[in-house]
Amino acid sequence: MLLKRENAALILHDGTVFPGKKLGFLEDSGRIGEVVFNTSMSGYQEIISDPSYKGQMVCFTYPSIGNYGINLDDNESEKPFLDGIIVRDYCDIPSNFRSIKTLEEYLFEHKLAGITEVDTRALVRHIREKGSMPGGIFIGDFNDSSDLYKTALAKVRSAPSMEGANLTKEFNGKEANHFVNEYIALHKINTNDFHKVAVLDFGIKHSILKHLLDVNILPVVYPGDLPMKEWIDFTIDNFNGFFLSNGPGDPASVTNGIENIRKLLNYKKPIFGICLGHQMLSIALGAKTYKLKFGHHGGNQPVKWNDKKRVMITAQNHGFSVDLEFFNSDSFNKAGGVCELNLNDNTVEGFYLEKDKILSIQYHPEAGPGPNDALYIFKKFKKMLGK
Repeated sequence: MLLKRENAALILHDGTVFPGKKLGFLEDSGRIGEVVFNTSMSGYQEIISDPSYKGQMVCFTYPSIGNYGINLDDNESEKPFLDGIIVRDYCDIPSNFRSIKTLEEYLFEHKLAGITEVDTRALVRHIREKGSMPGGIFIGDFNDSSDLYKTALAKVRSAPSMEGANLTKEFNGKEANHFVNEYIALHKINTNDFHKVAVLDFGIKHSILKHLLDVNILPVVYPGDLPMKEWIDFTIDNFNGFFLSNGPGDPASVTNGIENIRKLLNYKKPIFGICLGHQMLSIALGAKTYKLKFGHHGGNQPVKWNDKKRVMITAQNHGFSVDLEFFNSDSFNKAGGVCELNLNDNTVEGFYLEKDKILSIQYHPEAGPGPNDALYIFKKFKKMLGK
């Protein structure tokens, strides 16, 4: 028997209302976050559990969500960090041999808000035209003259901007290290001959940790935004290199993390950054970052290195980008730097400094979810670490 759902609405910062029906856990006070859209056709469990979505609500462009349920294997963190999901059609009766619960049961379990029966095509077109903005999911019927609407809109407009938001502080490495140890034990991995790498945790995904282990790299995770002098049991000589993780929010606001990266650069050991880690590494080297109009979220972004003819289709999830000006500078070119660009909008997608052993990319090579075109980059990092 299908549930009879309460009326609800998504109200955007500019006052636009998208009516729908309540999905998952939603308090009378509503739920607020920056509204973005994701173009992936599958992988909603990985998307919902990606820590990089903290502070945001995800609108899925694929029309039917929930049709293969939730399984034990595809979570990218121990819990979801986003504020809500927006879907066109929610599937109440999933079918998949791995499924252990419905998506809505997962939403209730983690007290996560959602809304269904939304015209997601119209919403995506609106965001593409006006840009990502705060929005709120509220229970009830709304029109622009009601007191209920005015109260809800005031809540949305009082929400803090993503610009200037440091959302990395709760990622302290403990959950990531626990996952690594469990994964090693479960798969009976012998790490004696592995390269040991110190990982700065700004909201790292489980898939990244898996792929590091798959190429014989042992990640030891530390809290990225905690000053390095406070890291427990950290000794520079114990590590062959450093890894800077993905994460949510504005990279320029993570000041302790940027200072930690500057210190690590002084040791002249291989360093690899992904997504937020890439942006902060760029800042540490002298670049600037800025907020994109509506970001890149999905598994269909074309990327090309400027020294290669090959184009990769990549998975991405970010709302900020590094200014291209730094990569056109004489200092970057004299250092033998190689840059890569997004072929949709010419934004920076990464760089490589071979002599300095620095590799930094904006997209997600682990592709959880997404295409595997860039998976080779983990092997490239391993090669940088030596034999």
